[in-house]
Amino acid sequence: MKDSFNRKIKHIRFSLTSKCQYSCLYCDSEGYSKTHELTVEEITKLCKILAEILDVTRIKFTGGEPLCREEIIQIIKNVSDLQLYKDISMTTNGLLLLEKAEELYKAGLNRINVSLASLKPEVYKKIYGADTLDKVLKGLQKAKEVGFNPIKLNFVLMKNINNNEMENFIDFCGKNGFILQLIELHKVSDAIGGNGDFYEQHHLDVKPIVEEIEEKAEQTIVRGSMQNRKVFILPNSAVIETITPSHEFCMGCTKLRVGCDGNLFGCLYRSDLGKNIKEAIQNHHSLSKYEQIVKQVVEDREPYY
Repeated sequence: MKDSFNRKIKHIRFSLTSKCQYSCLYCDSEGYSKTHELTVEEITKLCKILAEILDVTRIKFTGGEPLCREEIIQIIKNVSDLQLYKDISMTTNGLLLLEKAEELYKAGLNRINVSLASLKPEVYKKIYGADTLDKVLKGLQKAKEVGFNPIKLNFVLMKNINNNEMENFIDFCGKNGFILQLIELHKVSDAIGGNGDFYEQHHLDVKPIVEEIEEKAEQTIVRGSMQNRKVFILPNSAVIETITPSHEFCMGCTKLRVGCDGNLFGCLYRSDLGKNIKEAIQNHHSLSKYEQIVKQVVEDREPYY
């Protein structure tokens, strides 16, 4: 299914909960509203419906923090058992990976992204509000040990906070075989609360950094299926993927987002344009009814930048 800008939906990004153990400085809340969460059965059914309507085979579970969801192992297993998704991934803060990595892998989770904005304990605590870096790093090693591959680290660059840690992260990823996702801090829209003051104080244009990395890279790849992101492979075998908010970024967007309450929306910055599908699921409507709802949301998508 394509929107009016000829962008085909290829991926589902599904928030499972608004709960999180952290209070991150840069949190954008994924555009969800803190309301009643979908049940395990509703999540499973919606994943099946979206795969059938959109003909997608990739889904990423997010939060809040998805591992805060008590039924997370069952959710992953249910979606894996549908045999409709070839790629089931998750974005997590990593705090509970040490305990849950093996179960998640056995349940059918293919890969993980871990939010990691510092390798320095004191800076990590400042960013996330918790002194838990050591446990997260142990969780990363556990995830690697049980077989997760690739493992990506989401590194949001912030001026006067962690902008002096790039080389440390490149070395860390090169040694451990992790992929570094270098993310430019984005300004959250008014529709989901905004973060204007924080953005103004800590935003850093990553373009010069990306250009410097590209000069050092042995190979450069453009992921046309993922918002035209540039991926660099460095001499130490570190892989760096860059995510920068821009019009090109938006024009390459292929995601449909699902809030933990069942709200479908086509853009992180415009969750207010979404349409909730929970009532339709509870009323056991026909596939054509679900398709009508999904089509409306997809057609309302437009580039934010």
